[in-house]
Amino acid sequence: MHISTAKPTWKQETQTILGLSLPLTAAFVAEMGMVITDMIIVGRLGSKELAAVGLAGDWFWVLLLIGMGVISIVGVIAAQNLGAGNRQGVIEAGEQGIIAATITSIPVTLCVWYLGPVLGMTKLDPEVIQLITDYSRVLAFAVMPALWFVVLRNYITALSRSAAIGWITVAALGLNITLNYTLVYGKFGFPAMGVVGAGIGTTLVNWGMTGALIVHVIYSNKFKTYRPRIVPRVFNGQLLREIFRLGLPISVTQLLSGGMFTMAAVAVGILGATTLAAQQIIYSVIYLALSTAAALGESVRVRVAYGIGRRSVDSSSQSANISFVLAGATTFLAALVLWIMPGTLVGIFLDISNPDNAAVLQISIGLSVYAGMFILLDGVLIVIANAIRGLRDTKSPLWISMAGYWVVGLGTGAWLCFHEGYGADGLWWGLVAGVLFANILMYWRFIRRLKDARHALSAA
Repeated sequence: MHISTAKPTWKQETQTILGLSLPLTAAFVAEMGMVITDMIIVGRLGSKELAAVGLAGDWFWVLLLIGMGVISIVGVIAAQNLGAGNRQGVIEAGEQGIIAATITSIPVTLCVWYLGPVLGMTKLDPEVIQLITDYSRVLAFAVMPALWFVVLRNYITALSRSAAIGWITVAALGLNITLNYTLVYGKFGFPAMGVVGAGIGTTLVNWGMTGALIVHVIYSNKFKTYRPRIVPRVFNGQLLREIFRLGLPISVTQLLSGGMFTMAAVAVGILGATTLAAQQIIYSVIYLALSTAAALGESVRVRVAYGIGRRSVDSSSQSANISFVLAGATTFLAALVLWIMPGTLVGIFLDISNPDNAAVLQISIGLSVYAGMFILLDGVLIVIANAIRGLRDTKSPLWISMAGYWVVGLGTGAWLCFHEGYGADGLWWGLVAGVLFANILMYWRFIRRLKDARHALSAA
């Protein structure tokens, strides 16, 4: 079969990337909205409940990223096979991805289950630890459906069929708000369950989302040619090993990235519950603001891989450059909103008219300056890293993230925070410096890997 190496125009490729990214952005906003909804609803119970759900939610997503990292490579494998015209390769990527998601869910579930006792070894408030334990032991049952959902999301994104993802997750957000409001406060005849109710609502919603996406994949005519078996009948050891070989470095990278946030939260928690509550509010704004960058990252990853499958490095380069520009523009706008109206954003989470919350408000507004800079830099970094992964290089983002996030970022931040006495401000100075350093290294590595891909295809 002859595969055309001609690349689309900038306008055509921009439309393709936006067509993939917009539904994914809606999906990511809705997914983060579930955690933020938990925080908003639970936050009315008190600052300790807010801090507990926020910190537990952070760790839940960090641990979930371990599994998500492994199965994210499914989209790359499927897209490259699609570009090369290999129908069976596309289908096998989806089926083995489901197996990989199931395997990975087991250790992740155990980690979420024991989150409270592990955090109990720190100097955090014992009451906060107990609330974390109650919340996370319910949320542990959301791990498996969440990973099944992610592998199917990556698969259909590779096929440029991501529209349904947005509709499903936005609907799920509405359901999450209803369930959490009902179960946390005890409405419509249900008992008030507090943080446990928030965990139950979010878990039920994750199962519902996965069920809806499975039905879509099974019955939609869009997947008639490339429909995988939801319950795979064949265990392809070679492909499964390839998924884990390429995916595990992504998992570690995701763990380093998310772990930086959570370790920073633990460090801030040592400064006091008030500072921790302020930090969690800022984190929620950051996660929400980075949803577009995450969507562009998934899109560029499969588009770069698709270009390589078509033996067109120029197409891969074009897809990446368009995504970099879009990431810079969208994250700048998000940062601008945070800089201009930080008090309004904090008011979403807390009753700022209550004098008891005045300290949290003041700290949150101060941290928003650094958070805006971090959003701008980290959004671009996410997209560059995924462009590299589209070239099947998953190790470079790992060591660059380790150097940027942990050595420069968290290392410098912790030194400024505790040793030099700058507190939370010093911690954020370090985090911003670390992500800037990582951006420089990541872009340099992308250019090198693109040149390597060009030479490899020319020699083949």
